[in-house]
Amino acid sequence: MALNNLPPQPPMSSEAEAYAAWCVAQTAQAQARTRHILDISYGPGDWQKLDLYLPDTAPASAMLPTLLFMHGGYWTHGYKDWLGFMAPAFVSLPALFMSVDYRLAPASPYPAALDDCLSALAWAYHNVTAYGGDPQQLFVGGHSAGGHLAALMALQPALFIDRELPVDVITACFPVSGVYDLEGDIPQDRLQAFLPSHINPVKVSPVHHVAGNQTPFLLAVGERDFPVLYEQAHTMAAALRQASGPVELLEIPGADHFQMSQYGGDPAHIWVQRVQAWMTGDR
Repeated sequence: MALNNLPPQPPMSSEAEAYAAWCVAQTAQAQARTRHILDISYGPGDWQKLDLYLPDTAPASAMLPTLLFMHGGYWTHGYKDWLGFMAPAFVSLPALFMSVDYRLAPASPYPAALDDCLSALAWAYHNVTAYGGDPQQLFVGGHSAGGHLAALMALQPALFIDRELPVDVITACFPVSGVYDLEGDIPQDRLQAFLPSHINPVKVSPVHHVAGNQTPFLLAVGERDFPVLYEQAHTMAAALRQASGPVELLEIPGADHFQMSQYGGDPAHIWVQRVQAWMTGDR
């Protein structure tokens, strides 16, 4: 699979390939009925682009909340085009929805992906006003590896300074089936591709950055998710509760790892409804 003139990626498991095909097909349907601007550059590279989805009728002066979402793929796979299917459920709020591409390992190991997510956040902060967004209402989230990147970014506000961002630029974080501890039972081929050998996994593990946290977190995990991610979601929620800021953990009955992402496009699903409530201040 190769999208938007990007190179094809190596084959994945049959379940992941089916998920990716579903996402691409559903995103095409979402784009047919949702106002959008594709391939906005937030950096100079081919991977440093985002897709922006907009409400149909909101004026440029609307000052709406914005959700930036990062795809999964264990840091080695994935495209922003996987997640456009989520947009209709959020632009109807109304809100802005952004699906973010970032550089992938092994060609671009850590910290490339994190740097790109920070750059996308900076682009949003400095530019959403022109599209009807409110830079004071920026929410971040992601599925799987994207959840890891969203959480890692939200828990390190010191990284915002170089990008001229306020330390409270992230209003809340919504990781879904995220990776929170890279010392856990993570597939070693993916971990070795993502993390250079000289970097301690603790440095890149969100669970080890919760001290003093002020960012609200809504975490979600499936009852039938990958066991290591199921366990890490509960561990992460417990760690966050020891720090400051609201924390909520949604465990979705019967849901597997890929269904957890797919539910993000269903406006009637509890996860979408809870995220919408958090974005409107009704949590």
